Amino acid sequence: MKKLCLVLLLIAATGVLYAQIGFGPEVGAGMSTFKFAPPTYPIDYTQASVSAVWSAKVGMVLDAPINKHMYFQVGVSISKKGCVRNFSYYRNDSFNEAVQQTLSLFYGEVPLSLVYKTGMQGKGRVTLGIGATPSYLLGGQNKLQDHEVYNDTTINTNGRYPLVLGRTLHGFDIGLNLSAGYELPTGLFFKVYYCPGVNDIGIATELDKNRVWGISAGYLFGNGRNINNDTDDLIDRSTDK
Repeated sequence: MKKLCLVLLLIAATGVLYAQIGFGPEVGAGMSTFKFAPPTYPIDYTQASVSAVWSAKVGMVLDAPINKHMYFQVGVSISKKGCVRNFSYYRNDSFNEAVQQTLSLFYGEVPLSLVYKTGMQGKGRVTLGIGATPSYLLGGQNKLQDHEVYNDTTINTNGRYPLVLGRTLHGFDIGLNLSAGYELPTGLFFKVYYCPGVNDIGIATELDKNRVWGISAGYLFGNGRNINNDTDDLIDRSTDK
């Protein structure tokens, strides 16, 4: 995945030399969850499950043409991810615990994508994208509801705690970036996206991988999205003659 990021950055540099860049805002909303498996040591967990929570992102995107149909896009965004995790373990009647954990995670992201756009500039275009999204955990919250029995004593704990990098989760993450959408001639665009994490951000033997899907909308300013206009003008002028 790191090699893929390097290749995409090299393509971006080529695109910048080829033509001017389009740029603009992008916002999105969807759902987020985890691929999750609790630690295998030192406790044998009897149950583990996850459910999704709302996700969102806001940021900027640069759109660099490589040719008439291939584009390189790079963005900078802040995104909210997370999930609800339920897990429990049981040793005996005097030692068992059940936990519901709601994770709210805030990431700084740099999505990198190769995007194919159908048709000609100046008309509506279908877009298909694939790439990688390196990200880093900026902060978040860990909400716990804990029901524990220890030495025949029942303890119920509810609280909200800040995330501690290296203890709750690892900070760096990277995921696959898949998208499909539609771009209007004005530069307004819409797309659906799916970003499965490929990096395990869990601590020790715990498995945690982000899973995010949603829809987004944005707008591209600048001349970078109009690279075919000159070609169209030449064709029109030659036809008039």
